[in-house]
Amino acid sequence: MTIEFFTPHGEVAEHIIGFIKEKLMGFYHRDNEIHGAEVVLKKKQISPGNDHICEITVSIYGEILMVHRSSDNYIQAARDVLEELSLKVDEFLQRQKEPPDQITSTVTV
Repeated sequence: MTIEFFTPHGEVAEHIIGFIKEKLMGFYHRDNEIHGAEVVLKKKQISPGNDHICEITVSIYGEILMVHRSSDNYIQAARDVLEELSLKVDEFLQRQKEPPDQITSTVTV
């Protein structure tokens, strides 16, 4: 699994990056069809007190799942994103296991 991080230079502590990487690898262990993730940590004033943004995009079975949250610090924004992303990944994997509504075939028997 490829994980790319985009962060402001010198603003994000290594333990935060390690925490995010560990959680994303947990997703990969749930299903190895999760090919990659892109993590963007940035500072942008959206509303008072919520200027730290975490955005994570995950590629799974050719689909893209993306979650974006803001908070007053990077670790809380990352926790919020990872919690929501975990629910989305579980829901997506559950849908993948369901049989199709209708099976069509062009093969004549």
